[in-house]
Amino acid sequence: MKILLVQDPTRLHHVITQKHVQQIQSIVPQGEVVLVSSDDEEKVNRHLEGADVLAGTLWSLPEIRDTKNLKWIHSFSAGVEHVLTPEVRNSDVIVGNVAGIHATPIAEHIIAFLLIFTRRLRDSFISQQRKIWQKDNKLTELKDKTVLIVGLGHIGSETARLASAFGARVIAVDRAGKEKPDFVSELYPSGDLKKALPQADFVVLTLPYTEETHHLFDMEKFRIMKQSAVLLNVGRGKVVHEQELIDALRQKMIAGAALDVFQEEPLSQESSLWGMENVVITPHQSGISEKYMDRAVEVFCENLRAYLAGERLPNLVDKQRGY
Repeated sequence: MKILLVQDPTRLHHVITQKHVQQIQSIVPQGEVVLVSSDDEEKVNRHLEGADVLAGTLWSLPEIRDTKNLKWIHSFSAGVEHVLTPEVRNSDVIVGNVAGIHATPIAEHIIAFLLIFTRRLRDSFISQQRKIWQKDNKLTELKDKTVLIVGLGHIGSETARLASAFGARVIAVDRAGKEKPDFVSELYPSGDLKKALPQADFVVLTLPYTEETHHLFDMEKFRIMKQSAVLLNVGRGKVVHEQELIDALRQKMIAGAALDVFQEEPLSQESSLWGMENVVITPHQSGISEKYMDRAVEVFCENLRAYLAGERLPNLVDKQRGY
């Protein structure tokens, strides 16, 4: 067996070390584990020809058009849209990811977003820069606020648990058949999104990007939300119709937004979002943690053991759904 690991040298928080290589090699002692840099295209292509398994962070992986040798593509990210070429979708190549490893850092990032709005920390920071000592009488609490989680996967569930610990009322929307955790007050099927939206003080999007979720949040949804509500998106940028979000914010249909993902990244310098006082922006970094790659490689190893045993991958991706 030959395993090709591809690394993007520009992503310093996604570094595959020799320790990681050795960890993988220990599972396939008779196999070959090769680590190459994504910027060395010739070397990637040369090793790809004989590889059984291709693994790496999403944007470091080459687009696959020829699948005759590959048996498994594994993304060290949750997203797999880049590798799901028509050839891969229609082949016998299985696709895996590391869904679940982002739960802790992203859920903590979401809680930080929530507290920025309830404790009005952005305004306090601006006052600090201007050396203004003035108490803010508009401060409020997360306790007893209604937080709607749209997408109750690993990240959504951990966010719901943490928000509940703060005393928030947590409701959620997910596919029918999902079991309701104790810390979620109400769980609605996806078709009942419009019933849940008017209740929420905060709407948290942790959805994958698929044909079904493309621009799911548009002007129609913003009109349903409370005028005092805040939209948080840490899933995928294209789940939100960005221009309509800007329009909704300008027209005060909703009170604010906290965004870690965008339709186009990096966010254009010309985007109106940069200058909006009711918008908090982070540059797609909610999943960053010094523990990221250790967790990603451990998940890959768990899947590798299952693969070698002829078992179903714990992190197998449904190629037609895209997640």
